[in-house]
Amino acid sequence: MTIVASLVIQGQKLENIAVLNPGKTWLLEIGGGYDSLYLIVEARSMESAIGELAEDQRHGHHIVVEEKHLKDYDPDTCHYGPSGQVLDLDHLLIYGDDNSQTPIVCRYHGHGLPVEGIDSRRLADFDLQDSAT
Repeated sequence: MTIVASLVIQGQKLENIAVLNPGKTWLLEIGGGYDSLYLIVEARSMESAIGELAEDQRHGHHIVVEEKHLKDYDPDTCHYGPSGQVLDLDHLLIYGDDNSQTPIVCRYHGHGLPVEGIDSRRLADFDLQDSAT
């Protein structure tokens, strides 16, 4: 099942945001410019959100350094992902309150959910397995 999210942040309405794994949500922005990529990631902390992104098959390449560029990174000071991959976090912004039960609130949209979407804090109220047809 594909779930997308929407929210308003800093006065900007964001829609059709890819959701890597719904739950305790963080908003990740890759690029930090006019053409940024936004993702919703479930994780217990900002650090865990970065790890989830690094391990993601579809979007991890945005922060995982390609082997041919590893020589440009100092092994003693670079960032590492959960599988030991070198990460480039220069163009990654994370939105959410680390001390909050729900770092960022969004609305989930997708098959089996109401047309208007649901508050991300209510996802557990829906049985998405039965509606994934």
